Amino acid sequence: MEHDSSRSGYHQPQPASAGRNFRVLRGEADEQWEDDVIEESLRAAEPHINLIWAQGMDEQGKPGAIGCNGHMPWHLREDMIYFKDSTITHPVIMGRKTWESLSPQFRPLKNRDNYVVTHDPHYVAEGATVMTSLEDAIELASQPAIPDDGVNRKEIWIMGGAQMYNAALNIADAVYITDVDIHVEADTFAPEIPNNLSNSMWKEEIIQDWTPPVDQDNPIKRYRFRVLRRA
Repeated sequence: MEHDSSRSGYHQPQPASAGRNFRVLRGEADEQWEDDVIEESLRAAEPHINLIWAQGMDEQGKPGAIGCNGHMPWHLREDMIYFKDSTITHPVIMGRKTWESLSPQFRPLKNRDNYVVTHDPHYVAEGATVMTSLEDAIELASQPAIPDDGVNRKEIWIMGGAQMYNAALNIADAVYITDVDIHVEADTFAPEIPNNLSNSMWKEEIIQDWTPPVDQDNPIKRYRFRVLRRA
């Protein structure tokens, strides 16, 4: 369900059964070949789903801390730049609390289609499209705009919060994680992903190994960028 949109064009839905009405009755082998081609085309049309978050440790050393009282409990400029470079020109999907945690001067996030998922169909997020389910948000976000508005909808980024991450983890193609070496007060945690990646469905890629922040006064000791890709 949609409430508001900042998009300059409109979406043209692509029916999942496209092409099947043009079938010419042939033998079973030809029909199976046609089914395989259609199935492969539909898979190719599916958007690439990425999750992105930064995580530290809580005061007891529990990993995966991503927030406290609705806000990120640290500031790392390098991570902000990494987030922007990753998500720019793509749709971004977030929950209501994540939307509200953004400074009003930065929302909606520029040069991106912004989607806010909330159970309240009357919620207003100025400059964003409000949806009542993650599934509907992904479906709409992946539809092409007419005329083309420069947004690449073949790749969709889910940027929080924990409820959105947990709901999307099973359908995600990749998880982009910024590990932050800091202990903070935290009440919100990222989904747990098995540490033994060699025996899991995820394969790890280190984008940037542990590096100290440029700001030497930052309480963060070091940080790194890594990606978990679905095997």
